[in-house]
Amino acid sequence: MTTKTARICTRPTTIIHPTGNSSTVRTLVQEWSALSITPTTLRRVNGWGLPGSRVANLDEVLIRAGFGLEATDSVGDQYLFKLVIRAANDELATRIVLQRLLPPLISIAARRGKLARGGFDEAFTDTVAQAWIQIRTYPIKKRPIKIASNLVRDSEYFAFVRDSRLKQLAVAWGDDAIDMIPTPETQINPEDEIVSLLAEASKWNLGARSLSVLQQLADGKSFRSIASDAGVNVRTVHSWRSTAISELREQMQCAG
Repeated sequence: MTTKTARICTRPTTIIHPTGNSSTVRTLVQEWSALSITPTTLRRVNGWGLPGSRVANLDEVLIRAGFGLEATDSVGDQYLFKLVIRAANDELATRIVLQRLLPPLISIAARRGKLARGGFDEAFTDTVAQAWIQIRTYPIKKRPIKIASNLVRDSEYFAFVRDSRLKQLAVAWGDDAIDMIPTPETQINPEDEIVSLLAEASKWNLGARSLSVLQQLADGKSFRSIASDAGVNVRTVHSWRSTAISELREQMQCAG
């Protein structure tokens, strides 16, 4: 009989921060090196009541928040969660979380930079800018676990995916239809964004065919494919979409 042993996450005792040719990365790391040992900063962080003993260097905070460990590290995840809660109203906490996320953010920029006009530096700047926003506005009540992976994914989505996704929808649905969809009052999970758009449309009592056409277009199906499945010509599908847009506009006016 074999027995299974529990997997133990061994936390690093020191951190090797990213290096490279990017001046932006170097600036962030140099800034962190100075910040992490500043007495006034350490007094502030030690006054936050975070789990564990007092820290003598902010690298210790990163280690406790799961730096260098897998996403399955639940202890680090909850420590990071406490930092993110504070980050909503504290720029120092935001800066600490940003440093915690720096390696995967660099990986995103390395991938996306291959397509960006300004290369890695442009992609990294956009990624870090979005990461800062996502940290400050993280939906604490809705997503209390997998903090690091959620923030990294959100940063990439809002920096590089969301605008192109909405442009695709605008082509499929029509610009006026997209403009009629209200902006959510709170941040939503990126995977749920298209679902939310369609959920709003369904609340407006659209006909089954209209809602179906919008759903299929949102899923990326072409007019020709929809026509083939329905046994009609492409012109008919365009007509169905026009009807759906008219219904959306009418329902919005009634709602207003």
